[in-house]
Amino acid sequence: MSEQDDKGSAWSAVILLVCVLVVAGFSVKYGLQTLTWYEANRWASASPWLREVPRPLPSVAARIAGAKPSLIKTLEYQFNAPWVVSKETPGALYLEVRFVPGQVVIFFDPDVQLDTLGIIRKSKPAEYEKFQSIFVNNPINSNYALYSAVYGASPAQLSPLGPMRDAIRLNTLLRWKLEFGFDFEPTNGASIFLLELGRNRAFQFGDPAKGPVAERVFDEHDRQFRFILTTLAGSNAKITQDDVNLVVESLKPIPPMER
Repeated sequence: MSEQDDKGSAWSAVILLVCVLVVAGFSVKYGLQTLTWYEANRWASASPWLREVPRPLPSVAARIAGAKPSLIKTLEYQFNAPWVVSKETPGALYLEVRFVPGQVVIFFDPDVQLDTLGIIRKSKPAEYEKFQSIFVNNPINSNYALYSAVYGASPAQLSPLGPMRDAIRLNTLLRWKLEFGFDFEPTNGASIFLLELGRNRAFQFGDPAKGPVAERVFDEHDRQFRFILTTLAGSNAKITQDDVNLVVESLKPIPPMER
């Protein structure tokens, strides 16, 4: 019995050693990926919108029937809106425009919008070198590309068995996605859309058929702009996707001779 017990103990020790070596090997090769996968899904449980990625919308500009669209000029820029202006209220950081039916457009001062990529490039050499190493296979050369990468990241793209470099890149993007946020509290669903209209491209947060929307617009020079389109409480005013498209597509600098 003693000999059999010794053999059984030896086999148990061998099996335990093999298990330890397997776990150790897995941890060395896939530990970071597994931890990143777990952490990303934990973040998504607290912020479900983190799973959302931008979906393209038909890039069709609005066709306004009847009345001529209103032309809004402010801060060296102009845009059209398909309603009659009721009141314009300049603020320290934005212009609020109210329209007769009850729609409201808030246009934020472009000068306060961060040049995020420029800030990264001007960071300490070691930090910028780390940024470049993370995205060496997916180079980012514009703010629009940066926002596309950030909002295009999702926990679903992670795998415990995926390449380590991909795990590091996605972990970084998901952290930034949480920091960048949804542009405003998602009260009407956490949908994110992509718009390409004329020379402007935009990330749209929310669905105008369900409530307010926020627009983060990039022009042909990679300049960043922000809008919020909403309605006055108690009004019967509505905003359609065509209305949003008109505002986004028409945004451009005011010609110098008209300033």
